[in-house]
Amino acid sequence: MKTDVIAIRVDEQISDLVNKIIEYKLAKNKTDAIRWIMKYGMQTTKKTIEKKEQSRLIIEKWKKNGFPKLPVNLSEISIKERE
Repeated sequence: MKTDVIAIRVDEQISDLVNKIIEYKLAKNKTDAIRWIMKYGMQTTKKTIEKKEQSRLIIEKWKKNGFPKLPVNLSEISIKERE
């Protein structure tokens, strides 16, 4: 595949988004992160990053406080919800 190099300047919002895409390992570098944004669009990218950030907060909470207590009859509850 033949490619062309295009230098662009982006605003702070896009720059932050690019850095978060790399931080959450959705892309390896800035070029791939820009491709990600171009492929999926700003709104989808923002939603994906928000989900990753929410997951990170939950994991940090679990690391600090331990896993939440689950009900003893969790299997039965799951089966009833599927019926």
